Amino acid sequence: MKNKIAIIVLIIAIVAILGGIGFYFIQKNKAPANSLKNTTPPSQTGTNNQVNSEQSQNKLVTDDFEISLPEGWQKTAPAIGASAMAIKADEQLTDPAAQKINFRSYFAVSYDTLQGKSLSEYLQSVKIQLQQTISGAVFAQEHDTTINGKPARAFEASFTQQGVNFKILMVVVKGVNDDVWVISFNTLQSTWAEYQKAFSDIANSFSLKLKK
Repeated sequence: MKNKIAIIVLIIAIVAILGGIGFYFIQKNKAPANSLKNTTPPSQTGTNNQVNSEQSQNKLVTDDFEISLPEGWQKTAPAIGASAMAIKADEQLTDPAAQKINFRSYFAVSYDTLQGKSLSEYLQSVKIQLQQTISGAVFAQEHDTTINGKPARAFEASFTQQGVNFKILMVVVKGVNDDVWVISFNTLQSTWAEYQKAFSDIANSFSLKLKK
């Protein structure tokens, strides 16, 4: 689980530079194939059984879940470690530092296992890893919630990277048995008020598919 948490943190911290997703994650993950053992959703196991994501009207749909895709948001190729990702494609940011790194507000959905931890303990591990990755990260608004009948826990965090002031929302949703789904949202601190309700609505739309 530790390796998976590190990747989830990298999605939060580094995917901001959307143009460098592929290169960065390929370089960061030159590890043995079994280093991420047991961190793949059950429906994604097997050499030829990749996630079949599709953008269906206002939803992003995969083999395991579906989540709302509001107007102006579009599915994009997920970074390594993520099951799905979407960006605000028509976003027009005025922050020069954000423009320089070609940032777009985005959300990503990732799969992990709790390995016996509670949601609170799992989030604490993520926060520790995030603090180690990004000095000065400030956390707020951690609370329990429920997403479509599933126990969940969320927190907000603010940090600065490459001269850009970011603010994130992370929501972890309890799945079946030891499964956990991590929904992470990232935007600028200056646009947080604009996106806060949309992020909450997207998170609350997350729904796991029933397995036959």
